[in-house]
Amino acid sequence: MSALLREFRGFLLNLRDGLRVFALAPFAPFLAIVPEFAQHAIEIRLGLFADLQGFRAHQMDALRTSAGSIKLLGLSLAVLFVARFWANRERGVPGWSLAGIAWRPLALGLLVQVLCSLPGVLAQALGSPLAPGANVALGAIMALVSLPGLVLMVAGALGDASLGLREAYRRGWGKALRIALYAGPAWIALQYVHEANHHLALGQSMPRVWGLMAFDSFVVGLMAALGGTGLHHGYGPPRINPKEVSGG
Repeated sequence: MSALLREFRGFLLNLRDGLRVFALAPFAPFLAIVPEFAQHAIEIRLGLFADLQGFRAHQMDALRTSAGSIKLLGLSLAVLFVARFWANRERGVPGWSLAGIAWRPLALGLLVQVLCSLPGVLAQALGSPLAPGANVALGAIMALVSLPGLVLMVAGALGDASLGLREAYRRGWGKALRIALYAGPAWIALQYVHEANHHLALGQSMPRVWGLMAFDSFVVGLMAALGGTGLHHGYGPPRINPKEVSGG
């Protein structure tokens, strides 16, 4: 089997397993779904979806932005717990156990992310003399340089203590690419649905708005399920045997 075909089959298995999360570990995506729906309830009460003017008037409301911060935390935790669920399932330990986290590569990866963000932060703080295009190029370069740091963070979250900084920069690029290929397309597509759903809700009747926001909350939960599954499945070698993925 060619490498390309293996990766394609791995991608399809990733999609399948992302959907299976709702049956195997429903608590994980609900970490994203519940705060998302709570924010939508606040938005509806504020009149955010009454019309375009209402949307513009209330989109920066303090209550909405506070709920948004909680929502982002819930989404991040959901992605982490989904990835941990699959790692724990492979090891035959309880799905919600955090005992296997490798803190050293996790902290090291976080440090890489922070250091790679400093040039952009300092450029903004000091009033960068660079042209806008140069600032974009700097951001793109630093994002690329930081990718092994992201792989280190995933390694730590999944309990792989063997990956160090040098190894991450030597062999982490393929893992970063596979994670992006497994998690990226579905995440981007669902993000588009998420944003389009908000525009579709403008000016609709209350029952339709509530229905659309309930659907939207499920979309965000699906993003968490597929994203966390992509982190786990993308970090390892491509899975071509369904039993490997199902834990059988």
